[in-house]
Amino acid sequence: MAFISDWTQLGNDIFYRKYELYTMEWGGGINLSDFMVAAAPYGGPLALTRDETKFTKTQHTGKPIIFVFSSSGRKISSFKWTSGFLMSFGWSRNEDLVCVQEDGAVTLYDMFGNYKHTFNMGQEVKDTHIQSAQVFTSHRETGVAVLTKSNRIFMVNNINDPKTRKYPDIPGGCVNCWCVVREERNTNVLVSQGRDLLLLYLVEQRPQALYPEWVEPGGCVVEMAVSSNSRHIALLSDTGKLWIGSSDINIKYCEYDAKSQVKPKQLAWCGTGAVVLVWDMTLEVVTVNGDATSYYLDSASLLVQEPDCVRIIGSTTHDVLQKVPLVVAETLAIGSMAPGALLLEASKGFQEKSTRANDCLSMIKESVEEAVNQCLQAAQHEYRPQVQKMLLRAALFGKSFVPEMNPEPCKKTIFTLRVLNAVRDFRVGLPLTWSQLEHLSIPVLLDRLVLRRFFPLALKLASFLGLPDTQGTSRILAHWACYKVLQPSQKSDEQIAKEINNKLGYTLGISYTDIANRADQAGRKQLAIKLMEYEVRKREQVVVLLRLGEDQTALRQAIQSGDTDLIHTVLYRLRQKLSSAEFQMLVRNFPVAQALHLRSCRESDVEELRDMLVQEDLFHDQALLRIKEAYTTARTDTRVALLQSATGLFRKGRSEAQQQLTEEQIKLYRIQVRLEESYQHSFTDLSLHDTVHQLLLSGQLKEADKLRSEFKIPERRYWWLKVIAHAEAGHWDELVNFSKNKKSPIGFEPFVDACLKNGNKSEAQKYAHKVRDENKVTYFVKCGLLDEAVKAAQEQRSAAGLTEVLAACGPQHQALQTRIQTLLSDPSIKL
Repeated sequence: MAFISDWTQLGNDIFYRKYELYTMEWGGGINLSDFMVAAAPYGGPLALTRDETKFTKTQHTGKPIIFVFSSSGRKISSFKWTSGFLMSFGWSRNEDLVCVQEDGAVTLYDMFGNYKHTFNMGQEVKDTHIQSAQVFTSHRETGVAVLTKSNRIFMVNNINDPKTRKYPDIPGGCVNCWCVVREERNTNVLVSQGRDLLLLYLVEQRPQALYPEWVEPGGCVVEMAVSSNSRHIALLSDTGKLWIGSSDINIKYCEYDAKSQVKPKQLAWCGTGAVVLVWDMTLEVVTVNGDATSYYLDSASLLVQEPDCVRIIGSTTHDVLQKVPLVVAETLAIGSMAPGALLLEASKGFQEKSTRANDCLSMIKESVEEAVNQCLQAAQHEYRPQVQKMLLRAALFGKSFVPEMNPEPCKKTIFTLRVLNAVRDFRVGLPLTWSQLEHLSIPVLLDRLVLRRFFPLALKLASFLGLPDTQGTSRILAHWACYKVLQPSQKSDEQIAKEINNKLGYTLGISYTDIANRADQAGRKQLAIKLMEYEVRKREQVVVLLRLGEDQTALRQAIQSGDTDLIHTVLYRLRQKLSSAEFQMLVRNFPVAQALHLRSCRESDVEELRDMLVQEDLFHDQALLRIKEAYTTARTDTRVALLQSATGLFRKGRSEAQQQLTEEQIKLYRIQVRLEESYQHSFTDLSLHDTVHQLLLSGQLKEADKLRSEFKIPERRYWWLKVIAHAEAGHWDELVNFSKNKKSPIGFEPFVDACLKNGNKSEAQKYAHKVRDENKVTYFVKCGLLDEAVKAAQEQRSAAGLTEVLAACGPQHQALQTRIQTLLSDPSIKL
């Protein structure tokens, strides 16, 4: 197989392969040795700018330009560096460019050169300046570590929450090299100084000396590299000896003599199984077992360390170097007898209509499923589409002999390889491996496509993979819309908003609020207002409209929502924002809002309420407010004045009934004040009914009669008042005289009820004989006159009355009960 010729064997059954990913589109005119270069992992973008230390400064030297390219060399952006002297840069986990200046200022840009934010490493760093810096990533964060010219290490573990930490001082002397070593929760620094190797812990006050086991001790470490998982480290001495071991220096894997005292341009890990050294035109691979091989390069190159490989970026090509996965070696190696290799051979024989297909299948008839899985796994780790197809064809051929085999692994492999091949295309430039995609996940890959503005491709991939809208289509369209509002256009804001709505509609997960906020941040306020017309969530719509200054629109939308809490929220914010006059002029155009505001003012802001009622000529409401104020004061003159003012306002508002009632209340209040002064008893704030009742209780019958006459209390009501008051006060003689005074307009039932209520049954019995005939049985029973009740029921020939009396009889009324039952059997008694 021609593609196996790229393999190089390093040890038993260990192969490494180097193959070309892209021919760089920048055309080969770039000499990387003249540039400061930073490449993002996981196939991320490249940043280049001229290395100021390699150019002679002239009087007219301009500001450097930072260029950003994709992994295929396609230009993404360029922007002029206008800040201080650039010491170093690197890429964050979110693919933001992190630029570190000599004075410790750290500035972040996105890959399109848009400024994001800046933070500083502290005053001491600013004063002493930086001699070197490193941008590093952990599992969740991106950090920056700097070495100052005073040999002190300062570090920020998270650029999104920058907190500068100072590490223990390094003893005097020149630092040869240093690197960041990450642990689970700690980030340490390994420093080479002279012949010493020091480990700096944040929690320790002094560095810890380390002593790696060298075959020929005596050299000093001039270059070091930590693996992507931070578990392994490679140290290169000035004598050309390479030491490979665990990151804590306790375990040595091997020691290799590079046979060159020229310091390599770069040292990097290839996965976790080998270390790569690169000089000007030579690249050397050394495994952890000490086996090595060399490759010759066409130009000065940059190594990009990945978790499972190393990428080699040159002036004209972009290559990848990786260890051949074991399953690939077993499946594709010449002469392999692994099930996957035999299935692959059987598939080829079947296509060629050769009998060897049957021979190979007979050799794996007990392990066809294993063979299928090996072919699938081998296809996953292949970069070349033709090899992928060959292996997938073999896997599907083998699966046809195992009908009960789960089809999901085949489906997942085919779908994922199509996604990988799509993003590996040179126009996209994301050379991800299967393992890298598994680590990133599909949603992160879609985010990276969106970040690069490959919206159509991201939408196609999301649809192809059948992702839910909230993870795929909705999220991508939302990002597209946010990007679109930032782009200059000849179209009107209304047309742009309509285009966005036509594309997005009301897809679940789409927030027009986020899009409008992005437009507002870009200075396109009118576009943001137009976009908010499509927001279905009224609360978010109203909040944004208020922030955009669309007060009337916000209030109108809040009223349309029918949410009184939202209307109150808008009114509160408008009240804080506008003057009193402006607020009242605005609210008067919205009756619902005005009514709610008036109700709110009644509870909390009387002055504001009064101003609004006067402004709107609401005389009736003003009068009610005056009445309310009148009864919050204890001063007689003030209360009377306020009630008289209310009378005038009722007159203006043509509320004649309320005017008359208020006038009568003033008259009653004045009488109550006089009564209090005369009888030393509280009368004010009582109703007319309670005032008369109190006078009757205290025996002031003339005053009560006078009030009755002045306020024209109906006779029936006055009789009720007198009966109840005399009974409560125990004025039984007055009650008898009152009952004999003239014919009662209310009957004598109230007399009986009042006497019984106040516990005087004997008095009640006096009036029981005077009640109306139809009520006599009931009231005789109430008063305990059961014989009279039976007699009355018999006279009325009422079975219901007799039954009522029978129910009231107790055990002591046996004779009466017998008599009632006899009467009930009389046919003349009516039901």
